[in-house]
Amino acid sequence: MSRWQASLLVLLGASSYGTLTALVKLGYAAGFSAAEITGSQILFACVGMWLFVIPYRAYLKKLSKRALGVWLLSGICSGLTGVFYYQSLQYLSGSLGILLLFQFTWMGVLLEAIINKRAPSPMKWIAMLVILIGTFLASQVGVSQGQSGNGLGILYGLASAATYTLFIHFSGVESGQVPATVRTAFIVTGATVITLIVFPPVFLLNGALATGLWKWAALIGLLGGILPALLFAKAIPYVGTGLASLLGAIELPVAILFAFWLLHEQIASLQWIGIVLVLVGILLSELKWHLNRREAKRI
Repeated sequence: MSRWQASLLVLLGASSYGTLTALVKLGYAAGFSAAEITGSQILFACVGMWLFVIPYRAYLKKLSKRALGVWLLSGICSGLTGVFYYQSLQYLSGSLGILLLFQFTWMGVLLEAIINKRAPSPMKWIAMLVILIGTFLASQVGVSQGQSGNGLGILYGLASAATYTLFIHFSGVESGQVPATVRTAFIVTGATVITLIVFPPVFLLNGALATGLWKWAALIGLLGGILPALLFAKAIPYVGTGLASLLGAIELPVAILFAFWLLHEQIASLQWIGIVLVLVGILLSELKWHLNRREAKRI
């Protein structure tokens, strides 16, 4: 897989995450609780992924304990991201909560620098700064009312950013010739275990599935559980944690545009500017690599 193809897959995975805010809100409007939506969608994703693994079951006998541990840890980080983020929204406005979550952009670059013992390139620093400014504007912090923070809520928000950074990192751990489908099944299993511990699956007994919850579980489970985890597991080994974190910023513009499309929420002028800046930052994050590649071809 080429680097640009891997980058495109990361963008698609992050964009899939970006659809969730609007879809979850629609699920709430249909009368289902946060616990029902969260628990049912991850359980659906887990069952669905293991069905996809059936053609690859021969690989299950060859897996090392270390690989299994890394994949399950990645899934736990993914599950905790949702738990921490939902908790932060109990204390903070949505715009401030998502701003804190998006601190994963610089956390991922910093983590990669620490692991590789190499400082980020100037272009990567510029891209990260542009993305953070764009995120600040797109989330309307300081523009809309009710932006006062809460200490516990801020801690939850930063914790969600940290666990999302770790999820991206562990998703990029290469595992030889093991198909991404197999890796993703264990990642989603880890997310399912931690999520159902926090949100016990009472939806299996209270009749919510029969009244329509299964539709939301299937849709949100596909877009929030199966697709992003599968794309990240396949692509991040080719681009690294730092670049994947910057590319993941596409999630915010997608979330805002889907809220505009599905929820008919208005997009303020500063939000449009923020969206453009996030996209510019993502382009800058790839620019240096393409320039180096072009220079190499000339030589």
